[in-house]
Amino acid sequence: MPHKKGKPKNPIIPRDISTPKTPRYLGIPNLEGSHMAWRFSNADINGPYSCGSFDLTDFQLLWDKLRSFERMNIAQLRSQGSYHALEPVKASRDAKSRLRALQLDDVTMLHSFRIQRKCRLWCMQHENIMSILWWDRNHKVYLVEK
Repeated sequence: MPHKKGKPKNPIIPRDISTPKTPRYLGIPNLEGSHMAWRFSNADINGPYSCGSFDLTDFQLLWDKLRSFERMNIAQLRSQGSYHALEPVKASRDAKSRLRALQLDDVTMLHSFRIQRKCRLWCMQHENIMSILWWDRNHKVYLVEK
């Protein structure tokens, strides 16, 4: 039987050398331009900074703030002073004790969002997802000396 003529099975298509290859992801992404997403499943509902102690006013305030934070990227939040990262070793004694009780004493960074005056929301971060941990109504997780 004669050999069939036609297109080769794997033709070599010349690549346009003026079009650069797309670089592969090779490390930690720069998240400064990323927008926040919120996760509630790890919220502490029993400790001194319990997320279970919300009243209707707290809930409305938090809801409005989280929605507004979602519209900003991390760099914008940082520049307006609404977002700070803190090493847990700098947290208050009660906060460190609560982290141990929750078996989260291996967390390397906590993230604080200013909700109102002294009121803070504390989270753990995984890329652009903030896992809500504590509702710190009176700024007691991280004591600031004046």
